[in-house]
Amino acid sequence: MSQDIRELIDMHWRLANERRWNEFAELLAANLHYQVPQTREYIEGGEGYLDMFRTWPGDWKVIVRHLVCESNVAMSIISFEVGSEQMTGISHFQVRAGRIEAVTDYWPEPYEPPVRNSPWLKRQACGVRAA
Repeated sequence: MSQDIRELIDMHWRLANERRWNEFAELLAANLHYQVPQTREYIEGGEGYLDMFRTWPGDWKVIVRHLVCESNVAMSIISFEVGSEQMTGISHFQVRAGRIEAVTDYWPEPYEPPVRNSPWLKRQACGVRAA
């Protein structure tokens, strides 16, 4: 089972890097929940998660540094590169029925998120946690 999840998460990052959005969308559950606790951002729905990637500013790429998979969860450590800027990201994935249904992103370094062109991305008020 963890090999299937490994292939799914590898494909997630590969298709995102290649901007193959139709195939990327096939990996996502319609009810996917995405959150970034550090910035209080969240997205409800696979369509919104796809749109976040599709509209992310700059010529970015992801390099997977480490991937651990078990049962229906996976954790990846990535280098997220935009131009000469590089950030480390830690993503926790939950998978059900062969699709990604939840993603929580952690960014160890403090930052303010860039202006986004996606109407799907919302931001919680301080002290409020997404369900």
